[in-house]
Amino acid sequence: MAYNKYKKLAQLNKDFGVSNLMDKWLPLQLPTPKTISPLLIAALAEASDEALASEKAKSESIVVPIIKELKRSNPNSFSFFSGYQFEVDADLGLNGFCDYILSANIKQFEVTAPILCLVEAKDGEIEKGFAQCGAEMYAAKLFNEKENANKDIIFGCVTNAFSWCFLKLENNTLYIDPNYVPLTFDEPHKVLAVLQWILDESLSR
Repeated sequence: MAYNKYKKLAQLNKDFGVSNLMDKWLPLQLPTPKTISPLLIAALAEASDEALASEKAKSESIVVPIIKELKRSNPNSFSFFSGYQFEVDADLGLNGFCDYILSANIKQFEVTAPILCLVEAKDGEIEKGFAQCGAEMYAAKLFNEKENANKDIIFGCVTNAFSWCFLKLENNTLYIDPNYVPLTFDEPHKVLAVLQWILDESLSR
């Protein structure tokens, strides 16, 4: 069973003992970026004039520019993988392609210390991506344990480009924050603030 075969959170509990909890775990107040680079401003301005009817279009026009902006703000801090084949344990169904993975190690050709798994919402519906994201996060946890790069928390996100739902896997519980973070062409700041906080948390552990 590949990651995208996970459709229900109950399957994670059945297969891996991962429970889930809707819980407000993100900090209520986060410092927003004071400046946004001209590159991101231009990318979002172009996106606002495009027909973003597919997941691929939203990914290329919004999601990838957001992650690249995070990378520009944090040079030499993490590696970013898109469409990565993350083979952790095929017998457990923890294999297949991941939409995006952020890794704590820099300038790598392969994922070495995953800290955040980001999934594109299927059919634009955030909830449809929870189980897949959770499976990828659990795989990241096992991967880090095998590589002696243990992380107390693995973070995740499911997004349709305009709404971003953040998750964390801690002590085999998948916490899903019900406060989806909005993104508009003019206001990417809140999403960037959360991603920055997650990056800081991950790298400090």
